[in-house]
Amino acid sequence: MHNSIEIVIVLYQCSLDKSITFLSLTEQLENFSVDYELVIYNNDINQKIEDSRFLIVNSEENKKLEGAYNFALDRAIKNGKNWILLLDQDTVIPGNYFEELQKLFSSNYSLDLVAIVPKLVSENKVISPVRVTSFMRFEKELHVSGYTNERINALNSLSLFKVQFIESIGGFSKDFPFDMHDHWCYNQVYKHQKKVYVLDVTTIHESSFVNFEENISLQRYKEFLTNENRFIRAEIGMPVYLFYKMKILVRSFRQFVKFKNKKYAMITLKSFF
Repeated sequence: MHNSIEIVIVLYQCSLDKSITFLSLTEQLENFSVDYELVIYNNDINQKIEDSRFLIVNSEENKKLEGAYNFALDRAIKNGKNWILLLDQDTVIPGNYFEELQKLFSSNYSLDLVAIVPKLVSENKVISPVRVTSFMRFEKELHVSGYTNERINALNSLSLFKVQFIESIGGFSKDFPFDMHDHWCYNQVYKHQKKVYVLDVTTIHESSFVNFEENISLQRYKEFLTNENRFIRAEIGMPVYLFYKMKILVRSFRQFVKFKNKKYAMITLKSFF
């Protein structure tokens, strides 16, 4: 089966020479023969990026992840690419990523396969993919490789989706253009009873949510909570939403105990009401 990839890197306040993703990706692409097109989607309206080797989009406004992903999806459909690889600006592309991907592509893989992910690690902890329970959406590390029948979530970066599947569900979500977009994607995979394959590949990803107080402003956290609340209620349903509210109380208590800035705990508690 012929497999080709539309690759999109989304940048924000980051030049190409400072993007760990771009630097590691171009190095890996030199070593493997992959049918691809690379789109660099720059959401920073104050910085123009130029590079004649790739398709550069300097957006006139910050269209967040959804705008970049759907632009690349349209390109993929137009160019006949059958996979789309989502990348942010600070994920290391490991040396064996395309090697393992090509092994999977050369196998007789399931026709129900619509998403392929590696393991992303931050501070020695697997943060993607993770198991998601039916109630409360508790998340636990997922260490296995291969096909998984468990309900999972994975981060956007280094998620490889089948173009035909994303097109069949109407494209990437405009209701969740940034926060919870990854949850929306993998919830769609689960709802449509499709399969995810976890590559035997591990790489480093810098997640702003790991060092929470250092990287997430109070205003940014308020926005995240609003979207998290809306996603659980609209996409998962009221029974789980009620358990989610309990989780909010627990989260508020933990933040009050662990965080130096108690305003985070207060914001979380307010979201409960």
